[in-house]
Amino acid sequence: MNSLLSTVSLRRLQVFLAVCETLHMARAAEALGIAQPALSQQIRGLETAIGARLFHRRKRGIDLTAAGAQCRDQAVRLLRLHGETIEQVRRVARGEAGRIVLGYVGSAMFERRFPAELRQMRDRFPGVELSLREGSILTLLDAVASGDIDIALVRAPIDVAPPLKARFHSRQALSVILPHNHPLARLPAIPIAHLAQETMIGLPDSEAVGIMRVVTELARAAGIQLPVKWHVSEVGSVLGLVAAGLGFGIVPEAIAALAGPEIAARPLLVDPPAHAELWLVWHEEKLTPALSQFLSVAGGG
Repeated sequence: MNSLLSTVSLRRLQVFLAVCETLHMARAAEALGIAQPALSQQIRGLETAIGARLFHRRKRGIDLTAAGAQCRDQAVRLLRLHGETIEQVRRVARGEAGRIVLGYVGSAMFERRFPAELRQMRDRFPGVELSLREGSILTLLDAVASGDIDIALVRAPIDVAPPLKARFHSRQALSVILPHNHPLARLPAIPIAHLAQETMIGLPDSEAVGIMRVVTELARAAGIQLPVKWHVSEVGSVLGLVAAGLGFGIVPEAIAALAGPEIAARPLLVDPPAHAELWLVWHEEKLTPALSQFLSVAGGG
């Protein structure tokens, strides 16, 4: 270890600055609560370590040399940086600073709650940098497992196992969206069995996860199949193809609410009622204070 780290310590620099403030050894020693000979010895030790005289000793007092003035300015800067460093570390430990890489399925942005939580996180913890990544459910789960992202908001149902943890976030009822002039649009709600002969537009989920898994299981329970004719990569494409009259889609009600006049949105009628759920998934071994703060903002339910 460099001997200067111990010889030119922060405490010794604080003593040096006390002398700079008074330019009087006796008054500085009194302010510091130490004997004047001990103070003089510390200053001489500092000068020896640095290799330069810091004070002119005169009959009526002392004043700074050019090297002393430079040492004073740098000591002030160093002590301020030291304090700022300690405070920044404490802020990270409290979850008030840091970085979170947050993945999400695109459909989550259509619901009010998730964007509101992002705004609340920004307002409460401006020192936490949020980095957002949109992706498919399986891609996001793999990214959480590998540590590429810190947390993901995905559509349930999903299958996760330790060290991944999952927590319910929110749910919405499922709606059927179809062309406004479709005969089924006359119904106040649409039984899933009535869709067996219709052309379906699929969301960007596999049948193993998310809304497509929910729909597949609901159809199986009703004794029908709903094969997907059109596979799309984003929710906006579902709305576009339905508006073009190319089929129907099953989406969360928040997305159905965005439908234009070309589209009719009706509740999906199943017993018991079905929902589209969003869940938060993170790696329990990589939980940081900042991530804990986000989990407190995005309170379950």
